[in-house]
Amino acid sequence: MLIMMKVESKTYDANFTAGGLLLNEFKALESIILGTEFESRLQEEVESNSVIGIATMSARKRIIPQIKRRHSIAPIGFWDHFFQWNQQEMKFGLLYLCFKTYAIVLDIHIEVALKKFKTGNTLNAYDVQMRLDEIASKDDHVSKWSVSTMVKINAQYRRVLKDVGLYDGTHLMRPLKISSTFWQYFEDINESWFLTACFIKN
Repeated sequence: MLIMMKVESKTYDANFTAGGLLLNEFKALESIILGTEFESRLQEEVESNSVIGIATMSARKRIIPQIKRRHSIAPIGFWDHFFQWNQQEMKFGLLYLCFKTYAIVLDIHIEVALKKFKTGNTLNAYDVQMRLDEIASKDDHVSKWSVSTMVKINAQYRRVLKDVGLYDGTHLMRPLKISSTFWQYFEDINESWFLTACFIKN
């Protein structure tokens, strides 16, 4: 059940705007992620930019903390699987980390996308904004977010869904050409809610 999803924190934050899936960045960091000095070597990347390939230091200072955050909540053994998946499967793996890391993204997905998929499968910016407005009406922290932050979260969320293949810009859809062994991994680690989130299971 989706209500059993586990996230790092119930507190909403806007850090998802620092980057979407960050596929290229995670792929570039393979040797660091699989190595034994992840924290120190990743921190060095803020200054050196030797492998991550983010042009400006200001951007690295925004994105690298989010990479650390997502890395910290990944299940044991996740990265060994991740770097053996094909690119589309990697995208879904990173979507899984986004759901677990950012409560705001998970909330939108459960309360908007999943419900929309079951009742006609259309999704637009207004649908997402309505949910953000509802959250803001009940959460003092979110109510202080700027209009531009709300717009960025809205756009970033829909862009990520499109990138992984759950959305074509108008309609939500089941993912295509993803192997059953990929989905089985999430069953095996007792995270079958992710299959529901990806419209694979009811």
